[in-house]
Amino acid sequence: MHPGYLWYWQQRQRHGNSCGPTYASAWCETGTHRSGPKWTFHASSRQRGDSIFGSGGFGIRRPVRFLSERLDLSEKQVSQLARIVERIRIEREQAAVDLRRAAGQFADALEASDFLLDAAESAGQRRVDAAKSVQEVVSRSLQQLHELLDEDQRDELASLIRTGAIRL
Repeated sequence: MHPGYLWYWQQRQRHGNSCGPTYASAWCETGTHRSGPKWTFHASSRQRGDSIFGSGGFGIRRPVRFLSERLDLSEKQVSQLARIVERIRIEREQAAVDLRRAAGQFADALEASDFLLDAAESAGQRRVDAAKSVQEVVSRSLQQLHELLDEDQRDELASLIRTGAIRL
């Protein structure tokens, strides 16, 4: 949580989210509370970028910073890790584009007066190829990470993967 937001969040937790009829306190009745912006958070199981290819929002700086601190990486290791993470991110983005194209091909196959079996099979093959390419990049990246890290760092990374702190 951002430090600047911490005060606001603590006040909302301490005094409730509103001063409606179900919540009565001296704090609300005096009118001394701030009527700040209403914060809404949309939590869903499929956040931006989530797909069948792994977690979404897999940018570069945050995972690299997190891993460099947790694994105690050197500068050389951090730069190589950034390249590996970037390669995974690009491949996932390409796979997401391929999934959208496949969905369009499925829709085109259904939209025609006669069902276009060839178009549907082509779309299905596009989805399989996208998944296979992501799988290959992740496997190669794990191999590169194995070569990059020492034994203690590999153990810590494996622990992060097992606990779900890092999703591949």
